[in-house]
Amino acid sequence: MAKRKKDDDYRAFQAVWTEEFAFVERAGSARGTAGKGHARSYSGECRRVSSNYVCGPSKEALCAKTCGQELGEVMSLVIRVVNFIVAQALNDRQFKAMLEEVGNHYPGLLLHSNVRWLSRGKVLSRFAACLSEIRTFLEMKGVKHPELDNTDWLLQFHYLVDITGHLNQLNVKMQGIGNTISSLQQAVFAFESKLEVFLRDIETGRLLHFERLQQFRDACLASDSTQHLDLLQLAGFTSNLLQSFKARFGELCARTGLFKFITHPHECVVDKIDLTCIPGVSIGDFELEVAGLKASDMWMSKFKSLNGELESLTRQRAELAREHKWTEIKNLQPEDQLILKTCNELPVTYHTMQCVSIAVLTMCGSTYACEQSFSHMRNIKTNLRSRLTDGSLNACMKLNLTTYEPDYKAISKTMQHQKSH
Repeated sequence: MAKRKKDDDYRAFQAVWTEEFAFVERAGSARGTAGKGHARSYSGECRRVSSNYVCGPSKEALCAKTCGQELGEVMSLVIRVVNFIVAQALNDRQFKAMLEEVGNHYPGLLLHSNVRWLSRGKVLSRFAACLSEIRTFLEMKGVKHPELDNTDWLLQFHYLVDITGHLNQLNVKMQGIGNTISSLQQAVFAFESKLEVFLRDIETGRLLHFERLQQFRDACLASDSTQHLDLLQLAGFTSNLLQSFKARFGELCARTGLFKFITHPHECVVDKIDLTCIPGVSIGDFELEVAGLKASDMWMSKFKSLNGELESLTRQRAELAREHKWTEIKNLQPEDQLILKTCNELPVTYHTMQCVSIAVLTMCGSTYACEQSFSHMRNIKTNLRSRLTDGSLNACMKLNLTTYEPDYKAISKTMQHQKSH
């Protein structure tokens, strides 16, 4: 009964809470940044954004599992071997001692976990780096896995190592606080273009983007130049992955104009923007406000300055990432705060445009928002509480998720102090 209760809570959370608390988090952040509080007046209609755009990395993870049954069997064998070595304390100690003895710089293997986004790629990469030691260790233990010496299996394994590495790079780009759905859309479309490059790379046999696979191919041909390796099968896996991405993220392409509007309103064509996914927005008012904004040099310069700040932010992130300064990247101002600050500076005559912009920014593109919100809800709903209503739960969730930090000194100055009698 307890498990069923948690499942019901989770389903209710997914259906009701996600969009609302994402809205509160983004809007609260804007109030703390802009300091004008325009977002406070936005109606709850902007909160109920279409759930089709929630959790982009979840869709990416589903695409990663559609490469074929053969690759699934390869991953299954890798997990069984890793569990045999790591899950048993004696085997783990002996294998680590062997790695140290042969001079392998890795301390051991990694256990696979489905709930960790990058686990699959990291486990495969470590397994490939210790493959010769794994063969020796299994032979010492009398455990037979003939697939580890099979050329076809190893061909699929090294392909899986490389392709999961590329997927991990995409996943890293799509995670993090402050990413807008527009930037996530660009990351997905860029990866689709890369998949087309990967497909041509395999079909031509160059393997420039598959380092492990290229090394294995060269080693096989060096030992036997007449050996045939079936690269067309790997091209089929890549083609299936590409089609899966296009099928799952196809709707994003139709919304490109809407997503681009929040940063480039002067370039948008109003007739091509579909606002059906945002309930309660007047299309007529939106068209008039956009026309008025395009005619205003003062407000158009605001968005041009915004694009300059976003370009500078992207450049700083790239430079810090190249130097592996991840802590400093986290200290940079989030992209969504810059956009919301500009939207909040618009006058009330552009109220509909503000609603559309915030609605787009509240579309949860990353799984972290859903998972973080659910974790907070579980911590709030404990047996230690004597009374918990929907209203109090709503307030507690907003306090946990918002990044807004009130200025208590400024607030106290506006209040009348109680004088002594």
